[in-house]
Amino acid sequence: MPDDAQYNLVTYGAAFADVYDEWYGASDDLDDVIALLTANGPRRVLELGVGTGRIAVPLAAHLRATDAHSTVVGVDESPEMLARLAENDPGRLVRVVRGDMVDDQPSDVFDLVFISYNTLFNVVERSRQRACLANVAARLSSGGVFVIDACVIDVSVIDPASSNAARGESAERRGAWLVRTTTTFDAASGTVNGNITSHHDDGRVAVRPFTITYSSPDEIDAMCAEAGLSLVERHGSWQKTAFDDDSARHVSVYRNLR
Repeated sequence: MPDDAQYNLVTYGAAFADVYDEWYGASDDLDDVIALLTANGPRRVLELGVGTGRIAVPLAAHLRATDAHSTVVGVDESPEMLARLAENDPGRLVRVVRGDMVDDQPSDVFDLVFISYNTLFNVVERSRQRACLANVAARLSSGGVFVIDACVIDVSVIDPASSNAARGESAERRGAWLVRTTTTFDAASGTVNGNITSHHDDGRVAVRPFTITYSSPDEIDAMCAEAGLSLVERHGSWQKTAFDDDSARHVSVYRNLR
């Protein structure tokens, strides 16, 4: 595994850009994602960790259909991901900022900022996650909305006698790929180290390492509250299913009350 201090969104993008749309792009929840994100009628939108534009491009098209002056800005540090975004957005509907999602957020004012699919956890230092959310609050208009989509890890299943760590393995088909994932989760630090070994039907093999730092919904709430953002909704999915103790994900909506 790469050293945590050196592992960041650049290396994630290099490892996953070639398969990101194939593995995650064909999502049947996109209409629900856009419906939730646009519930408050935003005109100025920022996505942090925009990646290949899986959400940002159709969101921009949706907003432009009713408001020609709407803007969607996407920040990402990975040139590989942004190259894919350029292919996916020939009309240049999304304004791209290549940079770090913590320090290089544009100085514009936004009605909506969102971070999807665990992307906050790619910021591997908790202090940097806190700084990211503080910068989000500074970019939001009065009453503006911040939405985060992230997984929930049940730390209660971890045996403290096992050095506070849990290991997992899984295998699944993703299109023409057989994907085997191994992970180690350290509950004390929140660090998840993982390797995805992917075998294509044509014989190609690729090993895709990743490191994330998990923050629980309560920890994210605390960081947001510190930044001046108040939780107003929490769902178990983009379809607004109820969030409970068994939820594997949360989609949380915060409002800037300043």
